[in-house]
Amino acid sequence: MQASTLSLANRNWAWYLVPLNASSTGLSTIIPIYMLALGGEVREVAIAMFLSNFAVTLGAIFWGKLIDAMHWRKMIIAICTAAIAITAASMYFVTSIPLLMLLSAIVGFFSVGPAPATNLLVMEKSRREDWLKTFSWTSLISAAGLVIAMLAGYLWLMQHDAQSYAVICSAIAISSLVLTIMLVKDSPATLERKAMAMSPAALANRLKQAPVMFLKPMSDMSLSKLRSSISKKEFLFFAGTGLYFLSGNLLYTPYTPFLKDSGVTDSQVFLAYTILHLSKVFFLPFNHKLVARGGEEKMGRLAYIPRMSGIILAVTAAVAFASNPSSILMTTLFAFIAAEVGFSIWNTTTTSSLLRMIPAGREGSVLGVNSAITGAGLLTGSIMAGEIAATLGYGVTFALAIAFLGASFALVSKYFYKIVIKAPA
Repeated sequence: MQASTLSLANRNWAWYLVPLNASSTGLSTIIPIYMLALGGEVREVAIAMFLSNFAVTLGAIFWGKLIDAMHWRKMIIAICTAAIAITAASMYFVTSIPLLMLLSAIVGFFSVGPAPATNLLVMEKSRREDWLKTFSWTSLISAAGLVIAMLAGYLWLMQHDAQSYAVICSAIAISSLVLTIMLVKDSPATLERKAMAMSPAALANRLKQAPVMFLKPMSDMSLSKLRSSISKKEFLFFAGTGLYFLSGNLLYTPYTPFLKDSGVTDSQVFLAYTILHLSKVFFLPFNHKLVARGGEEKMGRLAYIPRMSGIILAVTAAVAFASNPSSILMTTLFAFIAAEVGFSIWNTTTTSSLLRMIPAGREGSVLGVNSAITGAGLLTGSIMAGEIAATLGYGVTFALAIAFLGASFALVSKYFYKIVIKAPA
């Protein structure tokens, strides 16, 4: 009991993650809603998400290099948190869709900065044997922050407009800044911890927090270098991963415009995303046990079933319940739960596979390829979703998400099949 209390006390510095993730996610969720209220359409929302994802990519490079050069942790977190607070507050005075797109990009750029700083703090403030537990702890409280943001939006938007919710996000970000100043203390980094910050485990954790992060500048990731960096077996894995994230953005990018066009209220939109993030919080602690019990290859395939089921429910909502907001909302809740549970299992199995496939001396190269392909899938999916939804409708867009997910399943299944065949030899 005493050891558990001491371990929890050693993690007190990480509480800034709760309001930090709440403010950035709340702001990212309300911007599309406000954009639609100003007369924007799904195409504008998709462009805003594309710019946000691209800004995350650039931000990951910038903040990573700044941390390496200056050895800042607390300062990076404080700068990014303050920037998010200012951005959220400024949204209250914005009535232009192009400016909202700019704010979306700014949020993306600054929201990614604390991720590498947090990874370093985990290793500097925890004992070696506690690193995995602390990483899991920070992931859990970060997910809790997402739930808080969505729940706050659900309650606030019952009586207030979307624009005013940005002020709530700004206040939450300020509370994160206060917690950062009070609780985070920079520690002298040892050589071992600096090395561990660039280890496969730490880098894979960064990929979870900022999936479009490039570990190398984009100029270093030419097509020829990508081909030479991976084997045919690894290509199956990476291509399947890229298609998975492309499919995800075909679902999620146009979903808020779909809900609003179907007559769902702003508050109910936040209710749907509350359920989505609650599913993540509840299921996260069971992921590793479930995968360990069922086996990585088996669970990697089975994870596609709930994910596919969730997207099929989205297609059903778009096609069968087009004029019934209540039915659309109820179907969306089940769709989000299924899709998130599927992603949670899939993410655990693919992350484990990624770490096991990395040969010594090629950590940065392999993880860089994974990050580049993941980012390409997200960016392509977001811009495709806007164009397809605007021209062919939401049902067709969600159906294409199923098709790309099926292609991802075929490639990842073949990768696991090669792993199983090779194992006995």
